[in-house]
Amino acid sequence: VEAFAASVLPADHAEHDSRQQDESASARCAAWLADHNKRALLAPAGVGTLDQALLAALQSRHQSLRLLGLVHKVLVVDEVHACDAYMLRVLATVLAFHARAGGSAILLSATLPQAMKQTLLDAFARGCGEARAPALAQIAYPLVTSWASEVPEALAETPLTTRASLCRRVAVRYVEAEDEVVAGIEAALAAGQCVCWLRNTVADALSTHERFSTILPPERLTLFHARFALRDRLRIEEQVLARFGSKSGPAERTGQLLIATQVVEQSLDVDFDLVVTDLAPIDRVIQRAGRLRRHVRDA
Repeated sequence: VEAFAASVLPADHAEHDSRQQDESASARCAAWLADHNKRALLAPAGVGTLDQALLAALQSRHQSLRLLGLVHKVLVVDEVHACDAYMLRVLATVLAFHARAGGSAILLSATLPQAMKQTLLDAFARGCGEARAPALAQIAYPLVTSWASEVPEALAETPLTTRASLCRRVAVRYVEAEDEVVAGIEAALAAGQCVCWLRNTVADALSTHERFSTILPPERLTLFHARFALRDRLRIEEQVLARFGSKSGPAERTGQLLIATQVVEQSLDVDFDLVVTDLAPIDRVIQRAGRLRRHVRDA
């Protein structure tokens, strides 16, 4: 976070300097915390990637320091559904440790399967000394589910009302032939729409980009995947947000095509007039559908 980095002052006085005031001592502490991502867990509040917390449950260097950093904190994990089987097991172990140390957790997801949700709840309950959490009953959507060790037999499941401005009716069309997909994208682009084609592999994304590069000029075609060098990936991400983000307008969006992998299906606030996706697990398909006409626009 650039604003935080700018607030970290260099240690321009020796530690034994008696003229140090409280402010410079605080800045010295912040500089030490900012020096390495492991130490961010020791700060009163920290933001990072989930693997920094997951390493607290693995045989890794400074594993106990990571656990210490989480003690009595509220652990907030976003996009929990993105865990595979291995990552889910590690996260469950972290939640058990965290609960045992008196911590709380907030897990966020738009598409969390019931079985995964029960696994994570049970892990936290075990950390609190219970055999398991109560069984889930509600399948409403959206839904807030909460459990506390003070009343272990009570599981609160609260259905929420979706804001009217967020309600969408999504039309889904299944197409087998790739030529038919290409024809549909070309028609949408010719009508002035912006389109995203989500491919499951980088190889497919590259071949699709190569195919459209003979049809579209470079300024109307963007390729985005996770194998770019970090500097290039950040530059392309800024470009994608400028063209397809919430503040983009017809001048940026008209006739634009994005060929991408899973890097745009969550965490990036972008939307398109037409979304084409390869076959994928249903939670991923729902995430991708969330990029279809996400924002209210005049045209």
